[in-house]
Amino acid sequence: MTIDLTVLPRVAHRGREVTAPRLRGLLALLAGELRAGCSTERLVEGLWPDALPERPGKALQVLVSRARAQLGADLIASTPTGYRLALPEDRVDACALLLHAAVSTERARAGDHVGSLAAAGAGLAS
Repeated sequence: MTIDLTVLPRVAHRGREVTAPRLRGLLALLAGELRAGCSTERLVEGLWPDALPERPGKALQVLVSRARAQLGADLIASTPTGYRLALPEDRVDACALLLHAAVSTERARAGDHVGSLAAAGAGLAS
């Protein structure tokens, strides 16, 4: 499976590096909560930890709008309380790594050490 979003060690979408710091932060926060997404409050706190913008909710909307314009309208989905990435776990490198680690652990516990190493290698390659 192809990785669409990379957050380790750099942030990139479909191979194109994301250089804007707040946009990188937004993607990293959303990748950390891939299934449930993040509330508007959590995103605002994470993106502006030192000094909130005058209208934090509006500033977040502008950032999400910019992300959708640059990376694709379907990448970030709205939720009743905030936003989430509209990607399966195996398309985000940090999540794919955890999936492979779980498979590796499972196989090692079952005594399949070759399969465990293969799963670990696949996780590192993602």
